[in-house]
Amino acid sequence: MGGLSGSGHDSAAVFAARRRRLLLTVGGITLTSIVGSRLLSGPVGHLPPHREVSASTKPVAQRDLTARHNLPAHHDLAAHHRPPHSLDQPLYYIDDASRAIALTIDDGPDPVYTPQVLRVLHRYRVTATFSMIGLHVAAYPHLARAVAEEGHSIANHTWTHSDLVHMPAHRLHTELARTSHAIHAATGVHPQLFRAPYGAWSAAVIRQCEHMGMVPMDWSVDPRDWARPGVRSIVSNIMHNTRPGSIILEHDGGGNRSQTVDALRIVLPRLLREGYHF
Repeated sequence: MGGLSGSGHDSAAVFAARRRRLLLTVGGITLTSIVGSRLLSGPVGHLPPHREVSASTKPVAQRDLTARHNLPAHHDLAAHHRPPHSLDQPLYYIDDASRAIALTIDDGPDPVYTPQVLRVLHRYRVTATFSMIGLHVAAYPHLARAVAEEGHSIANHTWTHSDLVHMPAHRLHTELARTSHAIHAATGVHPQLFRAPYGAWSAAVIRQCEHMGMVPMDWSVDPRDWARPGVRSIVSNIMHNTRPGSIILEHDGGGNRSQTVDALRIVLPRLLREGYHF
């Protein structure tokens, strides 16, 4: 896919320039929107299989990590050249210089688990990116505000946590725009990152991100905490799969997240002892 169909050459060029200039904070790490040292090699239309899903459940993310480019460490794409299709796919990795990694927390805010996650992050002085559902932000604006006040970033995660791939354009726009408005109303901040529910991306979703000035962000480590596989399993998955540049996926909403909270208490100090920084 050579470009964003329907966006026009000029708008694509402007968006590319914006992506090169824009400095974002993902999990407390400053990066440009295209400095990820490893990006998905397949086109955006090549999505993992989907199941019937609801806002309270996550499908199994069937991702072939071996299909991604593995560039040498410290290979800064922004400093050299933009890789093919870089406008057509989300961010899966961040710049891995100095063993940098990013922690992302999805599906909140939740009145039970978001405060617990915040306390764990505060204890270990770790910053994260919370991908928030608009309906939850509207219901608990004080929690969204607390996340922002603790120095964490907030990403747009749609209004209803619906699969966007086959959604009509007008509803797709509403899902993203309404959520950004709720986040801004609660925190005073316009989200600059977007995460698609279930990791379900399409050209239309990427175009909508471009239109709203948000960088699409996915993940590279999924410990499946949403399925409550046990604290030991979550910790083992993260420790086994995390590499410099990884974006780790966790959840503070969508169900009982006590295992996630307990796993974070174990995995954060371990990652810090191994020399990673968030």
